[in-house]
Parts: sequence; structure tokens; C-alpha cells
Amino acid sequence: SGGTMTPSTSRSDVLWNNAFSNINTASGVIENAEAVELAPSLVAEARFFRAFDYFWLVQTFGGVPLDLGSGNLKFNGVPSRISTRNTVPEVYTIGIFPDLKQAVNDLPDNPRLIGTATKTLARLYLAKAYLTYGWWLQNPKNIPTYPETPRTDPDGHDAAWYFQEAYNVATEAIANPGPFG
Repeated sequence: SGGTMTPSTSRSDVLWNNAFSNINTASGVIENAEAVELAPSLVAEARFFRAFDYFWLVQTFGGVPLDLGSGNLKFNGVPSRISTRNTVPEVYTIGIFPDLKQAVNDLPDNPRLIGTATKTLARLYLAKAYLTYGWWLQNPKNIPTYPETPRTDPDGHDAAWYFQEAYNVATEAIANPGPFG
């Protein structure tokens, strides 16, 4: 009905209900990795999956909370039903891009197990995130956003810059596909 999502026309509730648990778990892995001497590649997997969940959330709902009760991108051991929605630019520039860039740096070319995240996978999701954020900045169809916020990038980049970054990252992924290319 006119693009409106309701509980009876979509399963957006499944995404909403599961993603934050996944994000919190990933944040716990990232925060506690050093204390338990976790391999950087496993921390990179946690970063990839945290960014992956935030990417799906921001595409579906617009701005979403980065603070689950203990600070931005921090593990929260005390459940809270109160949160503040961050803006779309904050979710991308604080939550998604840094995690995916770190994942690209630290993930192996060869997966540790079949089906785990790889450097190529992180590159392709980073390229896709750059594309979708560039499109959000450009807003060719004048689609509203929530929470309402100016379509400006906090780092001062425009849509063309993000489109170029998407091209650069995707080209690198294509040139270096790893063992499954």
C-alpha cells in the first residue's frame, strides 16, 4: 500500500529485533578482543558483521541508534529500552564506514572457514555502502529521511566523492578477488 511497511506487509520487525542483538554481540567481541588475545582477523569479522547489520538497518529505517545504552558502538550488558536515533550520516560515517574499512584491512583473503567474511566481501559491502550513502546525499527522488536532517556529509564530501570511492573499492575487489574469483 503505497510503500508503507506494516507488520502484516513486511518482516521488518525481524530485522529490527535481531540486528541490535547482533550488533551488541559484535561490539562485545571488539571491546574484549585484546583481553582474551583474539586474532585481528576475528575482530575484523565482528566489525564486518556489525557494519553489515547497521547497513541493513539504515537502508530500511533511516537513522538508528548507535548507542545501545553504554555509549556509541559500545557493548551494553544492561538491557535498555531507551535510545536516541542517530542520523543517517552518523550511522554511515561513525558506524558503517570505519568498521568496513578496518575489516578490509584485517580480514584475510582466504576465509578461515567456508562462509566466513573475507577481505573481498568487506570491500564489496564497503563499495555498496558508499553507493547507497552517495545516493542518499544526492536524493534524486526527494525522499524524506528520519530523523530529519540536512543531506550533508559531516566530512564535507559530496555524492560524487562517495561514488568515486565506491568505484575505487569495487575495482580493487575485482582486481583481487581472493580464492573464489
